Amino acid sequence: MGSDEYKNFEAWMRANLDKDEISGLANHGADAGWPGLTYYSETCELYEQFKIEIWDALDEDSAMLGCKNVFEMMSNFAEAYGVTSADSFENLMTWYMAERTARRIADEVE
Repeated sequence: MGSDEYKNFEAWMRANLDKDEISGLANHGADAGWPGLTYYSETCELYEQFKIEIWDALDEDSAMLGCKNVFEMMSNFAEAYGVTSADSFENLMTWYMAERTARRIADEVE
């Protein structure tokens, strides 16, 4: 099922990952490899579909953390050193959103 069939990133995540996968994603990070979040072809498609939502979340989180802008916050992402192309950037942004969303869902369950 393509990402364009979901109203938001959370809806996509709930439809494509089970609760154990979401919990694992929240605890171990997106780079551990999860369905729909492994290959650039997948993460870039998700970024394209949800980029406005992703940037809204980046803006919200950077303001909450007292950062000057989203780029200051993103410079602290562990995987930021690996950004060498548009695809790797979009992948990082999708992983950020996946981890953020998984943590929120996991917190709701607890």
